[in-house]
Amino acid sequence: MTGDAPRIILLGIGNTLMGDDGVGPVVARSLVGQLPPSVEVVIGEVAGMMLQRHFMRGVPVLVVDAIATQAEPGSVFRFPADECIVGSLRSNTLHGCGLPYLMTTARLAGSDPDVTVYAVQVGDVRPVPDTLTPAVEAAAARVANLIAEDVAARLRAVSA
Repeated sequence: MTGDAPRIILLGIGNTLMGDDGVGPVVARSLVGQLPPSVEVVIGEVAGMMLQRHFMRGVPVLVVDAIATQAEPGSVFRFPADECIVGSLRSNTLHGCGLPYLMTTARLAGSDPDVTVYAVQVGDVRPVPDTLTPAVEAAAARVANLIAEDVAARLRAVSA
């Protein structure tokens, strides 16, 4: 990214040591150098509260994370962060705080971040470092494309 302030932040969160839980960082890494310079790509992994500053900057934040629902592994979801409930995203662990906590603390500090979540249904979250199951790996590529399209549309809207 250039020295200018970002117009959009892409934040990939998840534990890359735990199989499919690492899908967020995998997607974010795949987009480094592929997005315009006005997009700051952050590989957050399990940084927890250290990610808070990204929700305080007054720009849209696109979050990529793993999710555990009853859906088929590799299912892709896109929703506003306000639809998250505490405990729904895989990043709510003892090693890091999840998106609902980050959103709540940002609001308590006076910010109202515009956050969109791209989530991928996990299949295997056992300790298998830097390894995604085939379904989640395919979903990661789909999500990267969706994010690239979303970023392009948002930047066109700002320029119009």
